[in-house]
Amino acid sequence: MPQPSGKVCIIRLGSLGDLVLMIPMLSALRSSFPSKEIHLVCKQKYAGLFDGGGLVDSLIPVRRGDLREIFELRAALSRAGYETIIDAHGVIRSNLLFHTLRAPRKLQIRKDELKKAALIAGKANLYTRVTSQVERYMELARRLGAEVREPHAELPLSPAAERRAEMILGGIGGPFLIAFAPGARWPTKRWPAEHFARLISKTAARGFKCLLIGGAEDSATNAEVAALSRSAPLDLTGSLSIIESAAVLKRCRALVTNDSAPLHLAEAVGTPVIAFFGPTVREFGYYPRLRGSRALETKLPCRPCSRNGKRSCPYGTKECLTSIEPEAAVEVILGTLEETRDPS
Repeated sequence: MPQPSGKVCIIRLGSLGDLVLMIPMLSALRSSFPSKEIHLVCKQKYAGLFDGGGLVDSLIPVRRGDLREIFELRAALSRAGYETIIDAHGVIRSNLLFHTLRAPRKLQIRKDELKKAALIAGKANLYTRVTSQVERYMELARRLGAEVREPHAELPLSPAAERRAEMILGGIGGPFLIAFAPGARWPTKRWPAEHFARLISKTAARGFKCLLIGGAEDSATNAEVAALSRSAPLDLTGSLSIIESAAVLKRCRALVTNDSAPLHLAEAVGTPVIAFFGPTVREFGYYPRLRGSRALETKLPCRPCSRNGKRSCPYGTKECLTSIEPEAAVEVILGTLEETRDPS
């Protein structure tokens, strides 16, 4: 049945990883409601994720994110006359917009904050099943009436990003290229730099070409890894846009990463990941999802200690991550490469 035309406003102020995980939802909305305009409110610094086009009709950037800007944004959104408002974030600022804007239809993401708090504070696991963040977003699409067929949808890449990746990598992609992303927003989520350096050296010794990837904020961490490594990884830190990073990751055989945005960016272009998880756990919904991806972790009674890794290690040891040895990680990498090897 043809759907009525109209405008849909989706509010998701951050973070980059969550915006990547919204791609299947946006794809389902686009295919189910081709006549609707999809507008996305997000932080300006993440808008480049959608440079490939096709998923949204309009990006409404949030620059500062303070209350003054939120109130200005509310006034602009109110004048736009949206048919549907979707709060895909569920935080104070998005709540403010969601509850004060008028629209014929309004949907808000369902979160497991009480279960999460019980698991962190009391180590009481009340989860009867693990719901990924992608599933939470897809539920919004279903509640809107979208037809959801596939839980995975690839991130559209712009031709310019594809050309840039090809120019940088030349002919070294494919089965011989492995990316490493040692950075993470919070130090508690970072596998030790010396471990990354040893792993890169061991991987390079097996004949693979290694590269470092990350934003400008990861420059110090990645420089330390490069200096400690006995090999010479190609360092692309801070030199790529978000969509260019995705294009580079698409040409890699695998990505080795922390629990951070590159994990989801790699999987969004079909590249499997080997990811280190410490303060956060599977129940929170951000574990790898591709068939060939793997999560490395150490089971400890203190895990999880934080909802997003922002809190410092309560014991000051980061044992959940430091106990994962590079020798074990390299075997997981090789197993992943063998499992995902092209039979042709």
